This record gives sequence, structure tokens and C-alpha cells, in this order.
Amino acid sequence: MRTNATMANLLMVAAALVFTFAQSAGAQKSDAQRLLAAVDDNLWSNSKTITGRLIIDNGRRERVLTWEVWMEGVERSFSHYLSPPREKGTKMLKVEDKLWLYTPRTDRKILIAGHLMRQSMFGSDLSYEDMMEDKKLSRAYRASLETCGAGEEPPCVALYLVALDEDTTYHSRRLWVDPEKKIVRRQELYARGGKLLKTVEFLDYRPLGHRLFPRRMVFRDKLKENTKTTYVFETIEFDVPIPEDMFSQSRLKR
Repeated sequence: MRTNATMANLLMVAAALVFTFAQSAGAQKSDAQRLLAAVDDNLWSNSKTITGRLIIDNGRRERVLTWEVWMEGVERSFSHYLSPPREKGTKMLKVEDKLWLYTPRTDRKILIAGHLMRQSMFGSDLSYEDMMEDKKLSRAYRASLETCGAGEEPPCVALYLVALDEDTTYHSRRLWVDPEKKIVRRQELYARGGKLLKTVEFLDYRPLGHRLFPRRMVFRDKLKENTKTTYVFETIEFDVPIPEDMFSQSRLKR
């Protein structure tokens, strides 16, 4: 009888440990998702206008493009390139999963869709999709907590994200997040098989209203050698009204 009672007690202890572990794992997932949502709230808005520069360094020389862009939600954006002369007047319009590119040299608009969205834009480390994407990560990915590594200054939390949709550009991401300020310090982007595709550094955060927003983002395509592209924000305004016709194809040739 004593043996049976001992076994019963052991089973109860084991069940309690399993339950406690499950609760802890569930709490960690919930904490990770909440932190990711807070990061989204700091970076994302219903609409925004931006002026800035792309500094493209291919390891041998640098090119600088200046542009202005209007973005609304996750589905619509319009970009207008102002310099250098070769790209001046180039325009891009994204509506849902389609992107139209207009170049004044050819006076033609070209539809870029599907896998073509993942091609390099102007020889940079960004794809067309990278440039036009503005989605909430907390809605597109499932987050879990990882250890950040010893000696990180300032202290950070590592989040590992797995895409909820098979069609999402990057199957997984790893973000290093400042848990106090709710900002991303760096990011790694992975293919489905686990291959590292790109890294992104988020630099020079400054207050913009109730937000902290990076003034520079440095992209590195890990499939290339000795390249980087720096995305510099000169001005940015959040939640501003944007004319409806800004996202029409007629804008491309104006």
C-alpha cells in the first residue's frame, strides 16, 4: 500500500510540474507577443509621410538616392525619387500585393508582382518588398522569448518570430529589443530553411511625439559580400491625412 501511495504522490508531483511548466511557457509566449505589440505601436501608424535618403554601398562605391513616400496602412504606398539624375522622376505605387514602377526614361509603367517583389531595388540591399512593406509584426508572426546573450548594453530581450502565413516574405526573424523603451536594436531575417538572408540595425533613435523612432536603418544582404544600404529618415510625420488619388495609377505619369 505504501508503494502505491508513493507512486501516486510521485505522479501528482510530476503532473504539477508539467502543469507549472505549461503555465510558464504560456506566460512567456504571452509576454513575448505583448512586447512585440508594444514595439509595433512605437513604429507603426495608420499613415505616414517620409522624406529621406538611401545610401547604397556596394563595396566599391556609394550612390545616394533621395525620395519622398506616402504610406497608408499595410496595403498602399507611393514613392517618388528626386535624385540622382538617373533615378529622378522614378515612381512606385503599391496597392495590396502589386507594385507598379514608372521610369521617365522609358515613359512606361511596369507591374512588379510575385517573386519579382523580392528582387534588389536599384542594386541596394533592400528588395522592392522591403522598401514598400509596413506591416505589424505582431499580426504576421508568433513570438517567443530567447536569451539575449551576456554583456548586452543596454540590456535587451531577444524575440524569435515565426510567420503565421506561408506566403510571408521572411519565414522567421530574430529581434533584439530594449524592453524598457520598446524599441528594436537589430534584426535578423531568415528563409524557411533557416538561412540568414539579411540583417538590419536600427540606429539614432529620437523622440517624435510619443514615439521613439530610428533616424537610420542599416541593411546588409548576407547573400552579397561587403555591401550595405543605409536608410536615412530626414523627416517623418505620422497619422497624417493623405489624398485618396495619391494611390491611383494616374499619379505615376504626373
